[in-house]
Amino acid sequence: MKNKTLKLTAFSFAILFLVAFSTVGDTCRRCSGDGTIRSECQFCDNGYRQCNLCYGNKEIRCTYCQGGGSFQCNWCAGRGYRGDDECSNCNGTGYVTCSKCEGTKIIACPSCGAEGHVACSTCGGRGYTEWRCPECNGTGQVDYDD
Repeated sequence: MKNKTLKLTAFSFAILFLVAFSTVGDTCRRCSGDGTIRSECQFCDNGYRQCNLCYGNKEIRCTYCQGGGSFQCNWCAGRGYRGDDECSNCNGTGYVTCSKCEGTKIIACPSCGAEGHVACSTCGGRGYTEWRCPECNGTGQVDYDD
């Protein structure tokens, strides 16, 4: 039984090899026998496009403090003192520095990771699009009546 299975398997591989490498027709003129057509992506530059959040600036206004750089102190409600003493949280200013932007009012763009660009969603960052050849249906072979 084992010997018959080996013969059948070897026979199956031989048939598959002949079918895979036999030429049914001429090489497709549209795809040059490749079976796929590749074209440069029209929506990006080498696979990347400008970030829609920072527009290429690599940073945005801080989303935590809304670009203010500080918050009203919660301990003293912005008065600068608690009772008769100066507020130790804001040192009497009534405001606390934003911990996310550290008072700079801007942060690195979270969408592009401060790169200014993101991978194109159309081509997946490859810079080209590829699809099955409609003339040969992806086989690379066509029967031309020349």
